[in-house]
Amino acid sequence: MVRSNPVGTAVGGVVLAALLLAGCGTDDDVAATPPSSAASSAAATSAEPSSDATPADYVPASLDGPAQNVPKPVMPDLAREESREGAQAFLDYWSDAKWYAYETGDASLVRDVTSRHCEACEAEFEDIEAIYAEGLWTVGGRDSIVIRDADLVEAADGVYKPVVEYSRDDGQLVRRGKIEKDVAGDPSDPSLVYLDYADEGWVYITLAPIPGSSPQ
Repeated sequence: MVRSNPVGTAVGGVVLAALLLAGCGTDDDVAATPPSSAASSAAATSAEPSSDATPADYVPASLDGPAQNVPKPVMPDLAREESREGAQAFLDYWSDAKWYAYETGDASLVRDVTSRHCEACEAEFEDIEAIYAEGLWTVGGRDSIVIRDADLVEAADGVYKPVVEYSRDDGQLVRRGKIEKDVAGDPSDPSLVYLDYADEGWVYITLAPIPGSSPQ
């Protein structure tokens, strides 16, 4: 999880790599954003339908080069339902959309379902795009968010804040086949994910540590 909002000025720098290969987070002001403003700042995804199967010509990223023929994630109908199952399906899609950004440099899909109030998220998406524009690419660093709460309950401020298990794989920043930065992944870590639900569907607001827990 991102604990601060610095953005590197040199593509491939240590600060930039650390930010890029971390999960989206934000500060208390963003976490407290009213649901109406969070929802109005992020539109529902409009991904075109495609096959769920991974194409035979898909090539994962490696030291040899960036990923090729990456399948574009498609949001399932379940991910638009206001339910625990719907929220989990949405988080799965959100992770897939962010992973698509990591593998292609195209952050448009994950941006569509993320609150614009998450400044750290936007900084991360911009860094992903900048890295690919400069000819670098990423390997690994995929994250996962799994809801732990048995029930999904809307908080008094209208935002859903279920306890989740967050984890992230090891990642690397690569330039011309050489590793510029190794970033260790995060083991399974209990956190709170902030979600809003409006007519358009779910909107990802932020991921935050549980008060009282040890920071990463």
